[in-house]
Amino acid sequence: MPLATLRIFADDLGVDVVGSLIGEVPTKAANKGEILSVSSTGRPVIARTGTWFITTKGRPLGDDPATHLAWVVGLAKQHLAAIRRQFPAVRADLSLLVQDADFAPSDLPNELLKQAVEIGELEIENPDNGLDLFLNADSLACDGRPCLDREPTEASGRGNQQGA
Repeated sequence: MPLATLRIFADDLGVDVVGSLIGEVPTKAANKGEILSVSSTGRPVIARTGTWFITTKGRPLGDDPATHLAWVVGLAKQHLAAIRRQFPAVRADLSLLVQDADFAPSDLPNELLKQAVEIGELEIENPDNGLDLFLNADSLACDGRPCLDREPTEASGRGNQQGA
């Protein structure tokens, strides 16, 4: 089952305000300096910046990775402008985890990839293929598709591009 995540973050982020603007319960959220989670050793993990994120886990979206990514992209597109009015320094990024050996980033619609990187950096991970790809607007300069045949750079993305 694919899993997509939207993460919204800023030093001055008020996670309660973000939650009320989006109208969804976050998967995890913490204001800067608060406990975000507990590590596997039982130690608290403190948020270094205000963080609010939500995943598609448990949502009835089926098995199509594009549907999961489209859900978090739609959420960001609907609410990010209002959040930025409250917190001008806010940033967002997205991730898509797919555990399916038959999946490739080229399976995702061009327009969806473009919309995702307009929001922020997009990580696409497929452990079955050894793929961990980071995309941004510069890395989609190959006719709207990830430029997988060139070496990653600071501007074009980073990560392991095996299996793509």
